[in-house]
Amino acid sequence: MIAATVILDGLDNQMLGLAAPSLLKEWGISRDALGFVFALGFVGMGIGTLTSGAIGDRFGRRGALLIGVAIFGVATLATGFSIELWHVALLKTIAGVGLGGVPGTASAMIAEFTPARWRSVAVTFGVVCVSIGGILGGVAAAAILPVLGWRWLFYLGGIITLAFVTLLWFILPESPRYLAQRPDRRVELDAILRRIRHPDPAAVQPPGRGGQAPHAPFSALLRGALLRDSLALSLAMFSGMFMIYLMFNWAPTMLFSAGFGLQTASLGLTSFNVGGTIGAMFASLAIIRLGSRTTLIFMAVIGAVVCAVLALLPIEGGRNEPAVLASLGALGLFASAAQSAMFAVGAHAFPTAVRARGLGLMGAAGRAGAIVSAVAGASLIGGGNLGFFGVLSGLMLVNAIGFISVRGHVPRLGRQDANA
Repeated sequence: MIAATVILDGLDNQMLGLAAPSLLKEWGISRDALGFVFALGFVGMGIGTLTSGAIGDRFGRRGALLIGVAIFGVATLATGFSIELWHVALLKTIAGVGLGGVPGTASAMIAEFTPARWRSVAVTFGVVCVSIGGILGGVAAAAILPVLGWRWLFYLGGIITLAFVTLLWFILPESPRYLAQRPDRRVELDAILRRIRHPDPAAVQPPGRGGQAPHAPFSALLRGALLRDSLALSLAMFSGMFMIYLMFNWAPTMLFSAGFGLQTASLGLTSFNVGGTIGAMFASLAIIRLGSRTTLIFMAVIGAVVCAVLALLPIEGGRNEPAVLASLGALGLFASAAQSAMFAVGAHAFPTAVRARGLGLMGAAGRAGAIVSAVAGASLIGGGNLGFFGVLSGLMLVNAIGFISVRGHVPRLGRQDANA
């Protein structure tokens, strides 16, 4: 159920990028103006990321998750009725508030439902559902845009999201590890333990390092043993989300500008998302065997190499379409997948008392990278694939530096308690 909310997050998050070529043509607006709209959306996402983390740590993961999904569902549906660019900008900002909080809160919640043996797999699966949502969006866009137009992407996305959040209201439980820290909610905890047939309350005592009190302040993330990890993970997330959202928002437009058809432009993003989905699951399994340090550093470096190949590949006039689609799939397989697996590192590095806020801090750094990518995207497209992917190659090396600097990486399974 939690993973499904992330699928919807990915679907709604990439919708404007998929609709961008049609919107630019129909309304005759500039790329810079659309870049400003993307940037406003990321401002909203930054606000939502930090707010959701605070709500999740203080009042519960469930409420924070449902509020976020409901907000972006309403805003996505309303976007289909927009008649001016400022309407889209306002609704994109509001949607961003909801979208921003979902991945981090979902990661914390999944981690707290899952034993250590499968925690990295489960968290990575939850986060990679952003790419699954993008796959669904790309396929839908390729079918819907040429026939019904861009508005129907938003109509259908909003309706599906709101229907699902109504269902979750009745069936989604609160995190048992969160409830274990709240003696006044022991009745809820006992009910969940009976539901999952695990009667031992000790099994849900908070895992992780540090042992902070339940209401540890946000400043705990910026001092002592957590400072280095907070900064390193934020650096990795900034560079990684710059890459991810440059692809989500501007890759279809870049391909369209290079001479590819509208359907191919949509399928290029789909190829990237398919690679990201497959790669993230392999990465989660590799983390179990090798730990996250070796796995993520390797993936980031290979991602930089793939970006360099895309930067040098002749694509003007729609040339080398099979090679472009294959390379975009490889970029997702390594670079995008590494960012999905990063949430598993954060869920391990930050203790329960500050986990949602720690993941929220990472998310906020990622939103900052996304804002920069939104503004820079229009200019990077002007430089062709050399400028577009050349910058991404450098950023993936920065991404690798961030992974190298993290101290609290997920260790190999043999070095941790598999039954925790």
